[in-house]
Amino acid sequence: MENKMENKMEEISSQRKLEALEENGTLIRKDGKTFLQLDCENAKELSMKWGEKLYPFTKTGKKWILELPFSTPVNYVQICVDGQEVLSPELPIAHGYGRPYNYIELPDEDGLFELRDVPHGTLTREFYKSKISDNWEKLIVYLPPCVPSAGLPVLYLQHGFGESEISWSTTGKVNLLMDNLIAAGKIKPFAIVMGNGMVKQRIDGELKLNRALYGQMLVEEILPMLEKKYQFGGSKEKRGMAGLSMGSVQTTRIICEHPELFSEVGIFSGFLRDRIVGDEEHDGIVPKSGGQSYLNAMDDEAFNTYFHTFFRCIGDEDWFLPRFLEEDEIIQTKGVRETRKIYHGGHDWNVWRPCFADFAQMIFR
Repeated sequence: MENKMENKMEEISSQRKLEALEENGTLIRKDGKTFLQLDCENAKELSMKWGEKLYPFTKTGKKWILELPFSTPVNYVQICVDGQEVLSPELPIAHGYGRPYNYIELPDEDGLFELRDVPHGTLTREFYKSKISDNWEKLIVYLPPCVPSAGLPVLYLQHGFGESEISWSTTGKVNLLMDNLIAAGKIKPFAIVMGNGMVKQRIDGELKLNRALYGQMLVEEILPMLEKKYQFGGSKEKRGMAGLSMGSVQTTRIICEHPELFSEVGIFSGFLRDRIVGDEEHDGIVPKSGGQSYLNAMDDEAFNTYFHTFFRCIGDEDWFLPRFLEEDEIIQTKGVRETRKIYHGGHDWNVWRPCFADFAQMIFR
């Protein structure tokens, strides 16, 4: 009886999502299919690039219509007007791969990332002048609803390469997920700090990316500054760190160098080793960044006692999956106790969103 009731509730939820699509002037649901409708009256031709394939629109009156070739919740696309890529103001805009992108969002199965009628937390932008990078740095702080920030646990959460501090709260919608999980009683409230890991440093008179510098900035500047201001964290038991892709490397390095500071660890589409592709410029580290020596911390017999959660995950279609599987050997050889999961999907938000949703329900218990 209970299963039947749950199935019925899921059917009602799915129907409401479809009805919402039908009311949206950009996304239209008809005959079980989803169409994208754009207003570009003066264009001679219109197309959408998704992945490596181009999909042409059909003009109907003053509107251009395209049946969407995907059903996944988050999809980066490029709109082309008369052969030229443009950013459409009719679609959400996010950062990815070092540039702005349009993306199309469709309902996810459980609706955890949708805007619901529940109490909502706050997102606050913070700016500070770093003595380490000698630049103005940006942060975003999420505070959960209906509770004071003093005494809360805090998670330091990092984005991937070519993204920024806004990525987790825009495309990732981590604030909506947190609001919904808290309202459902599935997690205890905790704060989140999202920093810009694409740190630039002046080297030989030229600004260069040096993401390895972020660890020093976090430990010496960001953590003490924000924990003093908001009175969250304050101890190892009330701190965690997680990151996706490039942010997972930053996470691994920082928690290995400072295991005394964190008790929860999340490595999404994750890497243990510092060199991701082997190209210095793309990897975003300077030559004297210490190599892989930080992994020696895992040889300490006490390493497993440092963390309540050590969560490592990736998508089964991620192009970095072979590297992830190689690093299983590091985990096994060093005897690290982990929770490991492989999701369906690639190196994108359709994996990172559920990664975080699962991780959030593991930590600060």
